[in-house]
Order: sequence, then structure tokens, then C-alpha cells
Amino acid sequence: MEFCTRIANQLMLKQIQNPFGKNIVSSPLSINGVLNMVVAGSIGHTLKHMLGFLGSKNVEEINSKSRKMMAVVAGGDGRSPENVGNGPILTMVNGAWADRRFPLVSKHKEEVLKGIFKCEASNVDFQTKADQVVDEINSWASTASRGLIKEILQHGSVDPETVLILANGLYFKGLWDYDYKFDAMRTEKRKFYLHDGSTVLVPYMTSNKKYYYGWFDGFKILKIPYQSCHSNNFSMYFFLPDERDGLQNLIGKLNSDSRFLSQEYFKYLTEVKLDEFWIPKFKFSFDFNVLEVMDDMGVSFSRIENPRDLSEMVHNTEDAESFSLKMFQKAYIEVDEKGTEAAAITQSQFVLFSNVYQLARYNFVADHPFVFMIREEGSGLILFYGAVLNPIKED
Repeated sequence: MEFCTRIANQLMLKQIQNPFGKNIVSSPLSINGVLNMVVAGSIGHTLKHMLGFLGSKNVEEINSKSRKMMAVVAGGDGRSPENVGNGPILTMVNGAWADRRFPLVSKHKEEVLKGIFKCEASNVDFQTKADQVVDEINSWASTASRGLIKEILQHGSVDPETVLILANGLYFKGLWDYDYKFDAMRTEKRKFYLHDGSTVLVPYMTSNKKYYYGWFDGFKILKIPYQSCHSNNFSMYFFLPDERDGLQNLIGKLNSDSRFLSQEYFKYLTEVKLDEFWIPKFKFSFDFNVLEVMDDMGVSFSRIENPRDLSEMVHNTEDAESFSLKMFQKAYIEVDEKGTEAAAITQSQFVLFSNVYQLARYNFVADHPFVFMIREEGSGLILFYGAVLNPIKED
């Protein structure tokens, strides 16, 4: 999970250095789900390489973590998004589409994909019906995201030489806990300071209630819990740099500070009444190339040189010279007075490759770019993670 959080940090650092950078949302948990599915079917150099950058000892450790991950999301009981009053709705679904030339190995399909990841698997024809498969995967993504992400692939984007597509769909909807609710009547437009020094008017939420709050070197953290009637407890965190142009320094600090990656910061928040408290509403989506970000981190994973490394996952690997990989994610989030709704779809394609300090006053006024996170408290799993550069931009 730590590696996938680093991917999200690297993504944010790259995006905020772009003068035309967008608001960012990603799901480390969804990326982790897809990578774990790949590890579980790999052997040889590919397995060794993945275990190295994921920081795990062996496949058994990865599978154990995957079972725990699936147990956390098992609370998703199929309720509609409108029926969220009894605690957050959290669902995770996994999908696999294998080309008919390279069918899934039955043992791997039953014991790993279905047994561990509860994965739906289909045999398809990428060579002659790629666009039809694209429509099928987009329909799956729309269902998995409860309609928030309707298209993850475009016609013509799937190579006819595709061997396998693995995908993960994550959906979350939660209402703020009763003790931390916002009154929409108090929402008002205020200035938000952008990176370039200009301002925009955006709707801000506020409240007189007590919130979990902490001040650290150069930034503050605010935590808002969601309603929960289950064993899992979810919260949203806001990380606000002290300086209006401090987002890059904050993300760099979060990326390098071992206390953040081990999540020690969250232990030092105390419930206080804030003298001034404003958080903007926001709604946006973001998509990105996961492997491109990994390359920026110095971790290359765009090619599997020995196709036999996937022989425990798919048949007929001896017919391939090597596999090239693609991995993309699209995510969506909306935060308002009621709570949060978010979704992410991550998909990986295997393509046949041929020779072609303490303050005197407590305040939390998020009137400049900040970082946010949705986290399950017991397991520490990070569902969604991103940064708001301009709350009124939706994409």
C-alpha cells in the first residue's frame, strides 16, 4: 500500500508543477488491487521485480494482504447510493477479460481470481471484436462506479494483440457523522487563492462543531469522520499548507516523511473547537497513466520480457515473444455538506509484443490548494487521495 501511496504523491507533484495543472484524485487502494492481481499470477523475474517495488517477501504475503483488503470492502452490501443512512457504502469489484488465444489457467482463475479477489472473468476476442469488448468493459466500469465513471476505454484504444485486461472498480459513498454535519444554509462564497496568486469565488462549508485537528511543521491536518454502523470506520483528512503556495513543499514532505507513510500523524489529532473554519465544496474527475508515473519514480514496469512469467495465469505463453503493459486509472470525487461520493476504475492491459508548532488560536481555512484523503481507520487502507488546486474546476 505504501508504494501505491507514493504513486499518488508523485502524480500530485508532477501535476502541480504544470502551470495548467488540474485538480487530482486517485485511488491507491484500486491501484494496489490491480498490482496484487498481477503479482498473484506471476513467477520468475517479473515476480521478483514486483515484490521488490511493492516491498513484500513473497506471493503468500501479497495474497494475505489481498484477503484483508477484500475483507475490509466486504461491507459493501449492494445498497443503492440513496440508501446510505446506515453507514458508508463501500464496494470493490474486480474483472478479468482474457483473449480466447490465451485462456486463463483454471486453477488460477478459481483459486486466485475468484477465491481471493472475487473476480469476474470472461473469455473474449480482442483480435476481431476489440470495440465490442471495450463496450463490455465500459458497461462493467459504469456499474462498478454506480454510474460515476461511464467510460474507461475508447473505441480503438485496445490493441487487437491484447492478451488480458485486469480491472478493479472501487465505489464509496459516506455521510458525515452526526456530530460533524454541515448546515447548507451557512454555506457561502468566499475567495480561494490559486497558485498564480489570482482568486476565484467558491462555495465554502462551515460549522461551529468540534473537529479533530493537528498542527505540524508547515501544515495542518483536519479529520472528519463518516457515519458508521459497521466494524469499519472511515474518515476524510484535509492537509492544508501554512503558505498559500506551499502545496508542492507539503506533498514533498508527505512523500519523504516516514511518519506519514506509517500514518503516525493521525495519532496526534485532538478534538477542538475551531475559531475559524471553512472548507470548499468540490467535484471533479481525473485520469492518468499509472505506469508513466511509476517511470517518473524510477520503477519501470512497461514490459514483461519473458512471457513464461505469466504461465500460471494464462495458457499458451510459449507462443509469445514478450508482453507490453499498460495501466490507467480514472477517478471521481464530490464533497459537499452531506458527505462524499467517490469512485475509481483501474485497468491493466497485457499486450502481445512482437519485434514491432502550537498556535494561539485554532483555525482551518482551506482558502488555498490543499491535499485530501479518505482512509479506513482500522486497516489504514487509503481509498482515495488527491489535491484541490481550484475547487470550481470539474475536470
